[in-house]
Amino acid sequence: MYEMKIQVRYSETDQSGRVKLHQILEYFQDCVTFHSMAVGLGIRGDKQEDRAWYLIAWNIRIHRYPQMAENLTIVTEPYKMRGFYGYRRFRILDAQGTVLVEADSNWIFMDTKKMIPVKIPQDLAERYISAPVKDQTVRVKRKLSADGVWTEGEKLTVTKIFLDSNGHVNNTYYVLWAEDVLPECYEIGEVKVDYRQSAFLNDMIHISYIEEKDGWRVRFLNQDDTLIALVELKKR
Repeated sequence: MYEMKIQVRYSETDQSGRVKLHQILEYFQDCVTFHSMAVGLGIRGDKQEDRAWYLIAWNIRIHRYPQMAENLTIVTEPYKMRGFYGYRRFRILDAQGTVLVEADSNWIFMDTKKMIPVKIPQDLAERYISAPVKDQTVRVKRKLSADGVWTEGEKLTVTKIFLDSNGHVNNTYYVLWAEDVLPECYEIGEVKVDYRQSAFLNDMIHISYIEEKDGWRVRFLNQDDTLIALVELKKR
């Protein structure tokens, strides 16, 4: 288990003073990166070995949105590694220890030269999970449905600002773009994300959506109509 303590900054909040939806994913992203660095890995170490963790799915449940200037603790805990796949939980706690947000995530370990999944080495798994974790229940669904009649929305071109250290669109941007589909003052209580392919510099992203009884689904295709990602947003 790894903890990261922060104070919510003005730049991380919306007009009402609460943390933006995609910012929650950025908190988790920072926490997992610092955890990897703490066990002697992280971005530089992974690149030297031509190995990297790729995020493939999220399931995030929001009980209360953090507010401007709140002191928070972000917690991450890897709990299972099997074959190519790793699983992590996350929580956001307020100053009193109340759980504001909880999440489960699914990752795949990749050879970044051949771009193929590779088995997670036992010694690497032990650096992340030093003792057996009692609850190993997987609470993340990898594949979301792409079925339905989709309404065409915005098209955007991938520029340098959207890229991460792996050279593809950072995973948090899909939730940021999905937020733009929502009506004003539409409050989300659960987010699921299914990442299918990477998007790269100069790709054209086609965004479409379906409004459902209890929320929205947002789909991202590239210029070749390849499915890049799906985001499911459930109303509180």
